[in-house]
Amino acid sequence: MNRPLPGRQTGIAALTAILVVAIATVLAVNLLWQASVNLRRTETLLLQDQARVWDLAGEDYAKHWLAEDSPAGGGNAIDTLQDDWAKPVAFELDVGTIMGQLEDQQGRFNLNGLINADGQPVKEIANQYRRLLTLLPLERPLDPGTASALTDATIDWIDRDQFPSPEGAEDDRYTNRLPPYRAANYWFTSPSELLAIEGYTAEIYVALRPYVTALPPPAANGQGLKLNINTARDLVLASLVEGLTAGDVEPFLNQAYQDPTDFMNDFSAGGKQIPPDIALGVQSDWFLLTVTTSIGSVQSTMYSLMERKDQDIRTRLRTFEAY
Repeated sequence: MNRPLPGRQTGIAALTAILVVAIATVLAVNLLWQASVNLRRTETLLLQDQARVWDLAGEDYAKHWLAEDSPAGGGNAIDTLQDDWAKPVAFELDVGTIMGQLEDQQGRFNLNGLINADGQPVKEIANQYRRLLTLLPLERPLDPGTASALTDATIDWIDRDQFPSPEGAEDDRYTNRLPPYRAANYWFTSPSELLAIEGYTAEIYVALRPYVTALPPPAANGQGLKLNINTARDLVLASLVEGLTAGDVEPFLNQAYQDPTDFMNDFSAGGKQIPPDIALGVQSDWFLLTVTTSIGSVQSTMYSLMERKDQDIRTRLRTFEAY
């Protein structure tokens, strides 16, 4: 009867022990790695939650400033870029930093003003938007024909019917895309919707974004939100009248007009008349707050669209993505 040699048995046992140790080591390292990843993930989620709490605290702080600036809160009856609410703020926290900036949205062109309460295009507002498009600082500026086509497509996006404007686009154009979709036929909720409209490119949107906003549409009485001439952007002012450039309106920027009539008198001194359909004002009710909180390796940015009615400040839209 043959018996295995003692030396061979010892070698197999040693190899088995080494294999068991190797497997145990791999399993232990994997468990430690997973535990480390889970710990880091939990830590990041906790920091993210903490950062968003600070974002909301920044929103409360902004509401305080807007309420203090209102006439009912002791402020004056105009809104300018020299007001306290217009100044960016930054705070150093024990665990990080928080930065905030309020922007007057009534210093921008309101996309929802392109049609009236009945869903019909407003000619002078459409012409203003066309002029704004031709003023954009693009590598190849838009010609009037392209700007008119974009204006028609934008109006078709929010009007109530399915009849495209001469150079516009409705469902028949969008349902042929991949993936297919339909025109909103409703008010803009964010300027980013422009990227879904026929003719807009990323370059056009990036250039246009600082000058437009999406605020409530005209009321049933036909009155839309007024453009605040004290906070209006340069190209928005230049778009009021045909043939103006950003340089032409530089003397009117960042002013503190008490009455729109004074502005219109100064503006028309050179023979330029502002169309009556374009409503002008010196007060604002809509503001966009951008709050960025940094804690450790986590950064959170919140956008809050706020409406002010006297001292009552309400958040109408809040997002942690781009507005």
